[in-house]
Amino acid sequence: MKKLLIRYLLIVFTSAFIGCDSDEKIENYKSHEILIVTLEIEDDTAIEKVTLQSSHGQFTDSILQNEIGNNKSIKLKCPQKGEGTFSICVFTKEDTLCSEESYAEGGYRPKLKLKDNKFETLEWF
Repeated sequence: MKKLLIRYLLIVFTSAFIGCDSDEKIENYKSHEILIVTLEIEDDTAIEKVTLQSSHGQFTDSILQNEIGNNKSIKLKCPQKGEGTFSICVFTKEDTLCSEESYAEGGYRPKLKLKDNKFETLEWF
C-alpha cells in the first residue's frame, strides 16, 4: 500500500512539473503578478504584429508576423502588479484593430477571440 501511495505521489508531482508552462514566466515576477492574454485568431487577415498593452502603456508585449507563423492562438504576457487595464491590438497592412480596455489584475488569464474584425471574450479568470 505504501509503495502504491509513493508511486501515485510521484506521478502527481511529475505531471505537475511537466505541465508547468515556462512560457508563462517573467523573470523577477511571480505568477500572480503576470497578466497572460491568449488571442484566438479566426480571421484570415495577414497579421504583421499583435501587441498587448497593460497599465496605461507602462508594460507591453508584442509578437511579429514571422514569430506568429501559422499559429491561430497567440499568448502575450506582461507584468501586472495590482489592478489595471489591458488591450490587444492587431496590426495588418490595411488597418489596426484594438480591443476595448479591460480590467485586469496580476494572475488573470483572459482568452479573447478575433473574428470578423471584432474581439470577443471567451474566458475570464
